[in-house]
Amino acid sequence: MLSVGRVMEQSAQTYATQPKSAEQISEKKDTTLAADSTDKFVKSGATFSPSYTKAAVTDNRSGSAKSGTDPDSNHEAANRQTVKQNEAVPQAKSALQLKNEGMKDYVRRMFNEQYKEANKTDAMKELEEILNSFDENEHEEDYWGAEKTANRILDFAKQLADGDDSKFEELKKGFEQGFSESEKIFGGKGKLPTVSYETYDRVQKGFDDWANELAGTTAQATAQ
Repeated sequence: MLSVGRVMEQSAQTYATQPKSAEQISEKKDTTLAADSTDKFVKSGATFSPSYTKAAVTDNRSGSAKSGTDPDSNHEAANRQTVKQNEAVPQAKSALQLKNEGMKDYVRRMFNEQYKEANKTDAMKELEEILNSFDENEHEEDYWGAEKTANRILDFAKQLADGDDSKFEELKKGFEQGFSESEKIFGGKGKLPTVSYETYDRVQKGFDDWANELAGTTAQATAQ
């Protein structure tokens, strides 16, 4: 006696193997195509072109950001580029500024040498005298003294002025700034050797004499 389960199994096999009508075949194809289309739409929103999909919007926004189509973004990028260019190119200095810096640098070197000279030990001075005795060239005594150092500073200032009276004030200011910076280097006000302060006074007197010469020349030119 056949069981109910056995009968159902045979019926299913018979149905699967028996010839199908044209309507059944068509119905199966339509069902399969619909399922495939639905599956593709679920897997990729980009393949469903007529619809407004989240993936498409995300792609469009990413493309706009990369291509720089946003006007505000372009403006901001241009500003950053301009700032970088301005930072990279140093501003040109005027001839007067260069002369002022040259004066400060020269003055700092003069007072630096005076400081080193004043702080030499007795042993260093003795060694220097021995070395100089073997040198055929005659050495000036007190080369770093107040008078000779002041004269060199004033001569250098007049060379920088090159006959242009309008540079006088800037060169005098450069001297004063160079002296002040030298004090800071060696510990502050009053820390330079005595000879440096004597040099400072002599240079200031030299600038005063120079200013009087300029005033006299101007007055004479006006009278004529």
